Amino acid sequence: MADVSIEAVSAVVGQVYEAAYDQERWFEAISGLRDLFGGSRSCIVRVSSETLDAVASDLDPELNSQKGIEAMLRDPLAAASAALPLGTVSPWPLTSDAAAFRRRELWQDWLRPRDMYHGMVSNLLASNGSHWLLDIHRGSGQEAFGANDFELLQKIVPHVLRAGQIGRQLEKTSALASAFSHLPFGVFLVNGHQQIAQMNEAADAMLSRPDSPLTLRDGTIVAANNEDTQELQRLVVDVCSLRDGVMPGAGGTLLVPSDHQRSDLARLVLSVAPFVDARAYGLASERCAVIMVTEVTRRIVDGFEMHVRDLFDLTPAEARLATALASGWSLKEAADGANITVKTGRTYLERIFAKTRTRQQSELVALLKSTEPLSGRGRLAAGS
Repeated sequence: MADVSIEAVSAVVGQVYEAAYDQERWFEAISGLRDLFGGSRSCIVRVSSETLDAVASDLDPELNSQKGIEAMLRDPLAAASAALPLGTVSPWPLTSDAAAFRRRELWQDWLRPRDMYHGMVSNLLASNGSHWLLDIHRGSGQEAFGANDFELLQKIVPHVLRAGQIGRQLEKTSALASAFSHLPFGVFLVNGHQQIAQMNEAADAMLSRPDSPLTLRDGTIVAANNEDTQELQRLVVDVCSLRDGVMPGAGGTLLVPSDHQRSDLARLVLSVAPFVDARAYGLASERCAVIMVTEVTRRIVDGFEMHVRDLFDLTPAEARLATALASGWSLKEAADGANITVKTGRTYLERIFAKTRTRQQSELVALLKSTEPLSGRGRLAAGS
């Protein structure tokens, strides 16, 4: 191995970390590793029991074709690579009998034509039945990798591992934020001190409302009275705590404000649950709780009439009556509002009972309210 400067190593490590924040730059990082070690080609390949794909320094459609993939998966080399310890650099090929390997199909038909004679390989990640390998190769006209090469790559691999972790965390955080942003109810992710790690737009809108019983104090969620704040804190601490290696508590539900005299404030139902494996999403270095918030209201959301009509195959008239009953009206009030007689209303109600498989009005109303579409709750949460 030729002398390698600290500046050259630093430049490649920099490329690796740049790729952590921009997945499209892994090609540059892989090519930089090839050049640093004077290799003929290098790649990071993901191998599963059924397929593989790679980010490679050299574009090779034939090697990445279905025929090439099948040849690589048939060879014992694929299974041997999965057994490598994570983060450890090993010589390639992964066999004690190199002569036997060079008689096999993979070598004769696929690797030898590409001048892949000597190599170094490291297993970077194992997840969901797949594993990711970093490998760097030299050709037949080059010297095999020596002890200095293995030592240097072993020092670089931890940076590649860390960059992969950062990349995955950013990807998951982005996906999680996107999913949360479209949820039609308020969602907060908080740590054990109720400090917000992330919240969606509906949650932000709830905090901004002048009648909200929840506010932020130094980045921490607090309720309108101390009793509710303390109960919320108890639930959050419960789900964020790990006791004797046991998973967090189940959490619970809280009505805020609990003070019935505070008619000036909106009433919110807070459901607190553990957010498992928070570290994998890059949201915090500690366990998190998710707080889901909906508003208590008697108002029927926009589109509810069409919702129950489609859900239970009601006629337009039946759906209007069902919606009025779900709004808290009596049968007489609902009939008057629809300009029909109470007798006709009872006829519609019997048909609704049959279609919803209910037997009395209170059971029907409970069923209808339980099917209230989430899309409407989002508008309520936003203060519309």
